[in-house]
Amino acid sequence: MRTVPDWSIQASWWASGIFATGAIWYFLSLKDYSWAGAAAIGAIGFAGLAVFLHRKKDASAASASAVSADPSPAAEFARRYTDQASHVRFIRSLPKLRAVVYENAHEGWDTGVTADMREASYDVIDFLEFAWLRLAEFYPPKHFGEKDPRTYIRDYIRDRFAFHWAKHEPHGPGTGGTIVGVLTGDDVIHDLESMIADTVSALFMYDNGFNHEEWLAQWRGNQPTTVGSEGVQQ
Repeated sequence: MRTVPDWSIQASWWASGIFATGAIWYFLSLKDYSWAGAAAIGAIGFAGLAVFLHRKKDASAASASAVSADPSPAAEFARRYTDQASHVRFIRSLPKLRAVVYENAHEGWDTGVTADMREASYDVIDFLEFAWLRLAEFYPPKHFGEKDPRTYIRDYIRDRFAFHWAKHEPHGPGTGGTIVGVLTGDDVIHDLESMIADTVSALFMYDNGFNHEEWLAQWRGNQPTTVGSEGVQQ
């Protein structure tokens, strides 16, 4: 349904006002009652049109709201099962995907420039968030804290950022310098790494078809270090 533009409603009220306050009294002053009557009809007609357009706009807005309230296929909760090989295949590949993401991130970390290092960490955090969201699909809807998985993991990441940032500034906000952002990103990465490892362990530790120990060894191999020995540039 097309939205009624505001200008059309305003124009209708404007035209109604012109007929009601101008044309009617002008023709009455000339004692031309037929034209005065026609002007009155015009004023009523434009007022009715304005009311109609108002109602149509309200109906359009209500319809759009109802559509937006319905979950889209992308927003609907997807469910995975540990006994479905196609569902587990992605989890098996996570260590390889992680390695690719970290290889790319090291290009930023190795610059020693805090802005580049922080952006590289954010890229890794985005990947880890994505990976955990796939793991969350093995659980029922709103299993974690009565929240949908995306809200839960983003709240978690925000809280970890707040904690680690404060931790690295014992003398007060703003006293740690630009390196605090790099250190905080590194800490959040390790938090998410552990969170993913713990979740996989809970799901597959006793699954004979999933080599849990081998997966953990691959996942934990070559843990990233964002702060290099060469120091950090401003």
